[in-house]
Amino acid sequence: MPTAWLAIRPAEGRIETFTAGLKRSGFAVKQAMTMNPADGDVLIIWNRYGQADQCANAFEKLGLRVLVAENATWGNDASGGPWLSLWLGTHNRCDSIAVGDTARWDALGIDLAPWRPDGGETVGLPQRGIGPAGIAMPRGWIPPGCDRIRAHPGTNDCMPLETDLARASKVVTWGSGAAVKALQLGINVESHMPGWAGEQNNTDAGRLAMFQRLAWAQWTLREISDGVPFAHILEDVTAR
Repeated sequence: MPTAWLAIRPAEGRIETFTAGLKRSGFAVKQAMTMNPADGDVLIIWNRYGQADQCANAFEKLGLRVLVAENATWGNDASGGPWLSLWLGTHNRCDSIAVGDTARWDALGIDLAPWRPDGGETVGLPQRGIGPAGIAMPRGWIPPGCDRIRAHPGTNDCMPLETDLARASKVVTWGSGAAVKALQLGINVESHMPGWAGEQNNTDAGRLAMFQRLAWAQWTLREISDGVPFAHILEDVTAR
């Protein structure tokens, strides 16, 4: 039986949810932030910085899998959630998604608003800058060419995104979840993070393809508890 080391934030029953899903997928589960990678097959962490990043590096050095959990890119409460996101190796990147077919996104029934006409505000959407280099927004980075910059809700009180972007026709971001929500609202997005999971070309086809891909990194808590994402992402490990 393969072993999964679980080292995620304990908020809101997450440990119990992940433990249940991993066991249903055929894993023995151990919980710790310091461990011997040789005693495991998979490591699940929350984001990738500090001690969690050190553990991830040790696992990957042995050729073992690391899953990175984070808040859902399109919002934890979107479309009947709650959701979390799961990524291979690092979060928020296209190449960290175990992509399947288009049916997953199509089944969600999430509407994408028509594109807004040009001429509205250009709003900057910053991030908190948490995570490894290349993923986190660089310290001091300022979204260029904006009429104003929205305060990040994780560090400041601010109005709901839909209200704040009511007059916007474009947003500029490093690679934030708020920009993914803006795309749902029909707002053009200029992103600066190379390989961002939400990268697209502001066309109907490009936006749709991005959401179809992104859906394979977003999972409801019920799906996680049932083991659905682990069966999909770690199929080769569970088959050992």
